[in-house]
Amino acid sequence: MEPLPADDLPAVRNWPPRLQAVAVVVWSSFLAASLCSVLAFAAVDPQLIIDGLRAAGMADAVEPSWWLNRTGLYTLSFCFFWLIALVAGALTAFLIQGRERDQRP
Repeated sequence: MEPLPADDLPAVRNWPPRLQAVAVVVWSSFLAASLCSVLAFAAVDPQLIIDGLRAAGMADAVEPSWWLNRTGLYTLSFCFFWLIALVAGALTAFLIQGRERDQRP
């Protein structure tokens, strides 16, 4: 396949600054949540948490019970970590944007 001539190259799309900020916050929080999940479950086996809930009698009282397996606990933990990282990233972006707005002449 031959390279495209310069006239046939697709135009570069520039995202608006606000959309760029949202993409950066979402992607970086996703990566942070992934790392947190790896580190958390390298140290703790989710089956121990599930067994502890069952031994305390709390597993039967919790509905829905679909999360009382390893995959469900991995999923809920990842979503929790992602939410925490998303809030932190959004707050940071908001504060930086406000500072940049104040420094404009």
